[in-house]
Amino acid sequence: MKNEKGIIYPLVITLCFVILVFFGYFTGKVSSERQFVYMQEEQLKQTRLLQQGVERAIIYARDTSVLLPVEKNLILNEGIVNLVIEHTTEDERLILIEAFTDKQHTKKVKVYYNVTQNSVTKWVEG
Repeated sequence: MKNEKGIIYPLVITLCFVILVFFGYFTGKVSSERQFVYMQEEQLKQTRLLQQGVERAIIYARDTSVLLPVEKNLILNEGIVNLVIEHTTEDERLILIEAFTDKQHTKKVKVYYNVTQNSVTKWVEG
């Protein structure tokens, strides 16, 4: 029991190291979770923009007085949507939609719309 004064310093250093490793792990975990939530939010914005673009494009595709191809740029609350509507067959229209969020993330989709059935026959992302 004569040489016990030097044991406290290594214990404090070890304890500080363990606490530092714990907070480092915790900070990394929180950071990755925040990044995941951010990316999910951006994907939801892109999907909402695409759906709004399809709804607007169907209005133009059904209108018989509009000459095809039609190009439209829509500025919405969450971003910008570029629409291109082309005539493929007598009853079908090809709608090309490109959605840009406020953070400049982009998503594209091709939609085949049947005018007589008033339905989307094919939805191709990419």
